[in-house]
Amino acid sequence: MQMNLKQAVEILDAGELPYSPANAAKVRGSANKCARLPGYNCDISRIPVDPDAFVERWHRNMQNKDAPEGFKTFKQFSTWHSNVKSLMDHVSGTRRERDLLRDVEDDWSQLLEATSQLIRRTHKGTGIQQIDLVAVMVLRNFARENNRQPHQLTAGLIHSWMQSATASQRTAMRNASKIINKLLELDHDLPEDLLPGKIEEIPMVTARRVTPTLPPKLERAISDMQAELREGERYSGLLKNKRKDPCSEGTVKNAREAAQWFYSCMVELDLLDLSEDPDPVTFATMGHILAAFEAEVAGDFYWKPLAQTTVRKNLEGTFRFLRRFNSDLKSEQKEFFQGTYFENWDSMTADNQAFCRRLMNSDHSKAKFFSLARLFHEKAAPLITRYDDLPHNQKAQAANWALAAAAAAVLTFLPVRADTAIQLTVEGPDAHVTLPVKSKFVKFALPPEIIKNKNSITAEISRRGKVDPRAILEWWLKIARPVLMSRLQNPDPTLLLGGAGYARLNKAWRFATASVDFYMNLHQVRHAIASILWNEPGADINVIASLLGDHPETVARVYAFLDVAAQMQRGMDGMAAVNAELERKVRP
Repeated sequence: MQMNLKQAVEILDAGELPYSPANAAKVRGSANKCARLPGYNCDISRIPVDPDAFVERWHRNMQNKDAPEGFKTFKQFSTWHSNVKSLMDHVSGTRRERDLLRDVEDDWSQLLEATSQLIRRTHKGTGIQQIDLVAVMVLRNFARENNRQPHQLTAGLIHSWMQSATASQRTAMRNASKIINKLLELDHDLPEDLLPGKIEEIPMVTARRVTPTLPPKLERAISDMQAELREGERYSGLLKNKRKDPCSEGTVKNAREAAQWFYSCMVELDLLDLSEDPDPVTFATMGHILAAFEAEVAGDFYWKPLAQTTVRKNLEGTFRFLRRFNSDLKSEQKEFFQGTYFENWDSMTADNQAFCRRLMNSDHSKAKFFSLARLFHEKAAPLITRYDDLPHNQKAQAANWALAAAAAAVLTFLPVRADTAIQLTVEGPDAHVTLPVKSKFVKFALPPEIIKNKNSITAEISRRGKVDPRAILEWWLKIARPVLMSRLQNPDPTLLLGGAGYARLNKAWRFATASVDFYMNLHQVRHAIASILWNEPGADINVIASLLGDHPETVARVYAFLDVAAQMQRGMDGMAAVNAELERKVRP
């Protein structure tokens, strides 16, 4: 019979586990807290001791650095997670098994001993350092768990272990393979059959799709589609000589990404041979589209399964692309999207709902959100001032804080999409962003071609509380932006953010928000603003939709979280007030 968490706590209280009294108290408190968490909502006697199931249960929160209900911050959640996981590891025997594996005498013991003997205090001599020994130990742990000795190592085998490893573990295993290759060239006392042959370069391990180099005809077809979208697609029928309005650059980019996703699927399903140059018409069938869709949803590809909304977006783009070669797909497309998989596909995701729910439950969090630009600026400014004297890692941190401060000075005041923010210009007569002389305002004049819904935006922002976007952007343009641009491969002085792309901005944003214990992604800025405003008394969804540049029904369905419990309580309070007033009027 499987042990439960209550029995684990009893073992802890009996003093049978290697914790100090202080640590035992912390672990006990974390275990007992499980009963009060909405994620369990049951007595700890009904929670099984299963370390793997526990990690899987909270995997998404740990991956997103997201505090679930019951925790105010991710740091609190992470500490609780570590304590409960440690308790489960000990009482289930998992920890002991790992410790026994580390202490066993085998070929790995000889290899580590030989490696430690080659360590030098400087990079002279062999060049092997203490950190290299740690890398070999990480590889040893994975190898022992999979019953493999050093001479059995291959690039493919290590690559397979990397699939379930963390980013730091993957880096360590790559370094360890290089150290083993170096040992082959050095003098040592190891038996000849202990080491493997040279370990070849290990393929990249990624949870993201990497588009292969497509054959010329397919690549040309995608480029032709992009050119037409930029110019404006032709109407059919009587209007065939006229064109639709040109699409935004974001739409053009998304169209390419959708086509690349489709052909990546074809490669993985062995339906496309990259050594050939097939006609795009070959793939313009419902069978090929269904094959890509079903495999993606089933998680059959090497990349992390896409979110439902991303699957929908890619499929819409795929139909749009393939209809160029098979017009019959237009009628099949409508029927396809009426399937059960796409029901409520465009409602707010569970992760965004959880984020907004936590935000609505804390006035402190809402105030911190509106102050993000100031908080990032306060962290970045002193480091940027002495940037040249900083060590390498602090230079990266300074650049990230500075970029996030500039982005927050825009996004938390004018909630445009992040892919719009990276296109904003600050030079020329038609600059999107201007800082007028002798003014406290920042002026925005955004044309429809850089806005997703093609709605132009004209607005001014100024100081709000302790946050002054004008001062932050002036500092950014004069002092911080040149620092960031020196780190970019393709800097652009005409752009507000200096040419930083979405990936760099998102990385800086996740780092900066985590540094102030406010974990969120770029897209959630719009969710936060919409949700905060919609939960205010007297909120008008039409006004919020205008601010976000979207339709009211889209805002209500996709962007804004309504705290139904708070609204219900407000209604109950209203009825109580009405009842009190009525009783006062009819009182004899």
